[in-house]
Amino acid sequence: MTRLVYLIIACFMMSIGLYSCEAETAEPQLSEEKLVNTLADIHIAEAALQALRGKTKDSISQAYYEQIYSIHGVDSALVQTSLEAIRRQPEQMKDLYDQVMERVEKLNALAKDPEDKE
Repeated sequence: MTRLVYLIIACFMMSIGLYSCEAETAEPQLSEEKLVNTLADIHIAEAALQALRGKTKDSISQAYYEQIYSIHGVDSALVQTSLEAIRRQPEQMKDLYDQVMERVEKLNALAKDPEDKE
């Protein structure tokens, strides 16, 4: 009987180990371009929210995020799981955020001089 309990525990631990290995190799669910554009808009929204406080900040933040997710056809869970997959690869994460910052800079330049097209 004791061997059976140990066998069940061992099988359980192995299945957890296999599941965790599978989760680590997950690929981002969003394309890199979609993720870059979504994250750039999120960064801009966060910058706009810096001066706000309290309930005003919370309600406007929620509206911004809903609008961003709607524009890009994603939801928070999809963005989060894609980021989690990339976080396990530091070099890819750095490249992603370099692209995000480049996109933010382009959008800022466009906002300052609307005659410059992307």
